[in-house]
Formats: sequence, structure tokens, C-alpha cells
Amino acid sequence: MRRSWVWLVLAAVAGALVSGWPAVGAGTVAFTLRYGILSGLTGDPAVSGQAWNQAAKIGIDYIDETLRKVNLPDVKVVLADSQDSQGNPQAGVEAAQKLVNINKVHVIIGDPWSGVTSAVARAVAIPNRVLMFTGGTSPALTKLNSEGPAFIWQPVASDDIQGRVLAAIIADALGKTARINVAARNDAYGTNLSAVFKDAWTAGGGTIPKFIVYNHQQPTLDSEAQELIQGNPDGWLFIDFCPTFAKLALPLSRTGKWDPAKSFGSDTLVDCQSRGVKSWPGLRATQANASSGSSFPAYKALFEQKAKPGTQFASWTAEAFDSTFIAFLAALEARSSDPARISEHLVSVTNPPGKPYTFQQLDQAIAAILEGQRIHFHGATGPIQFTKEGRVSSTAYDIWQVKPDGSSAPFKTITFRP
Repeated sequence: MRRSWVWLVLAAVAGALVSGWPAVGAGTVAFTLRYGILSGLTGDPAVSGQAWNQAAKIGIDYIDETLRKVNLPDVKVVLADSQDSQGNPQAGVEAAQKLVNINKVHVIIGDPWSGVTSAVARAVAIPNRVLMFTGGTSPALTKLNSEGPAFIWQPVASDDIQGRVLAAIIADALGKTARINVAARNDAYGTNLSAVFKDAWTAGGGTIPKFIVYNHQQPTLDSEAQELIQGNPDGWLFIDFCPTFAKLALPLSRTGKWDPAKSFGSDTLVDCQSRGVKSWPGLRATQANASSGSSFPAYKALFEQKAKPGTQFASWTAEAFDSTFIAFLAALEARSSDPARISEHLVSVTNPPGKPYTFQQLDQAIAAILEGQRIHFHGATGPIQFTKEGRVSSTAYDIWQVKPDGSSAPFKTITFRP
């Protein structure tokens, strides 16, 4: 039975005496939380970027609809704008400046890529004290939260975990002492992940005959392909995005000395065919499991119902969707849209001992917070447990493999214990 808001106000006061939260009634909570979305909406990253944009928009719309249903008129969420980063750091900074300086956003959902996020965090978000929820997995990102409130948050496992997972998967497939040639794109994502893998692989007894960090923006990568077949490798690891990886894979295949079935890829090389890019049968790639939450099926159904027609669904977009709710619930607990104050409550709403709530129970989560109770938001990605540094831990990883017809599917899920 739905509680009346008169009862909620009284309960909020009583609950505050027990919980220690300020005795603030529902009628006195008033703020407008302004979101901006940053992702690659055009060019090579458009397929993924458009999906990220839609996921965040759907989340914000759901929160808005719920606030209307529970009759909390003085608390509002607004999508100020979506901006195109083009998957490029410079363009991302310019887009983020518009979101912050013109649209006056408190929260940026994005960018999905580490390189863009790193540039935006340094030039825009941190100096202007604006929150960012990134899909980027570089461990360097949350290290930017060195002083004061944390403004950069990663709702996805960082690459210092993924790099070790890749080492474990390759060791299981090819042996701990295998010779693995490594090729990584020259940006924050590629350089950080490849460095973590290198340390983990060599520490375990493996060798790396060729370690290449290349300019992914070059028109051709023929010389890099020739170098990667040197050193008598037992296998390969590639860290790139699907569109630019094709520039390397094509000349590699022409050498006749590359075997995709002995090749492994980062999470950005999962299911390239679904993104309109050629896949290479046999290639395996790993990705943090973003669909372990009990509400994931409901999120997927909501995305397919609400997203712009033609938008390709991907499980990892749940990270953008979840982030909209996390920011809102922390703002509600803080009774403020001030990003610094929201930051102080992000750990609280995403960890035990709070009662668990999914997005499907958002109205109940709102009531609980207004009563002064602790909550633990469980996202579509699973139970979210942010640390004060802005990281979330994930130990479940899916291993995908490209089938003979070019399609991909996860064939195994592993639990990684660092």
C-alpha cells in the first residue's frame, strides 16, 4: 500500500533521530539536478556512443517519471544536453566545456572512453567541480581524485583488474610461459591496460617478444603488422577499438602468419560485427560482466522499448543507466545538487548495510532516504559498491569468442580473485 506523504514527513523526522541524518521533511527537500551526457555520437565511436547516450537518457527519464508519481515537485532531474565527443580528447574537452559553462550541469554521464575522460577530467570536470561517471576503464582516471571530494567515478572495473584477468585467461589457454606479442593503441586506455598486462604476464613467467604501442589514427598499420609476426609468438593480445583494429587485422591476415584463434582482445574488441565492423573467427575477448544484476532483464526490456529506433543494445550500457540513479540517490541523501556534497554520499548509497533497492523500486528507495534510512542501490550491472576513491570492484568476467559466421557470444564466465 502506498504511504501518504504526510506520513513520510513525520517518519523522516523520527528516522533522523535514530539514523543521525538531518531531520528534513519531504516538503523541505528542493533541488534540481542537471545532467549532461558526453559520448561519441558521430564517427567511428558512434554505434557505441549512441547506445551510451540512449541508456543515460532513459535512466534520467525514468527518474523524472518516478518523481512525478511520488509527488515530489520540488525535486527535479533535467537532461540539459547530450554532447558529441567524437571519441576525441580535444573535441571532448570542447563538448564538456559547453555542458559545464553553458548548460550548467552538475553531473556528466560519460565519456565511455578513457582517453576522452582523462582530458575532460583534467581540463573541465575537476577544475569546475563537476561529477563525471565514466565508462573508461583506465586505472589512472580515479587517481585524479587526489585531493578533496572525488569527482571522477568508474562504475566499471578498472584495467588494473582487466589486465590481470587477460593474463590469467591467456595463461589458461596457451600456458603461463607462452610468448605473447602485444599491440596497443596509443592513448590512455591502450597504454595503461597494456602496461598492467605486461607486468602481470612477465611476473607469471611469460615473455613478450614484441610490445608495440601504435598511433591508431594512422591511415595504415602495415609496418606494425609485419613487426607483430616477428619473435615466433605463441599468441597475440590486441588492445584497440573495433574500427581501428580493422586497420591492423587486415594487413596481419595478409601475412599468412597470424592466427586469430590464438589471439585475445580487450573489452573494446567484444562483438565487433554487431558494431558494423569485420570480426575475426576464433578471436577471444574479455569483458567485465555488466549484466549480473537482478534488474538487468528489466533494463534491457526498457532500453528496447524506449531507445531511439536503430540503436544497438549492448550490456555495458547498463553502466551509464546505473550512473544516473546513483547520482540522483546520492543527491537526494545529500539534499543538494552540489556535486561536492553529492560526492560525499556516493559511497553511502552504493554499499551495505543499506537495504537493497533496484531501479524498479526507485519510489521505495526515495521514501527510505526521506525517512533517514540507509539504502544500497543494486544496479542492472549488479550490486554496486563504490570505494571512496571512485572505483567499483567487479570479479566476474565474460569471455567472448568470434564464431565462424563472424558473430560473437560469451562462452564462459570466470570469477577472478586478485
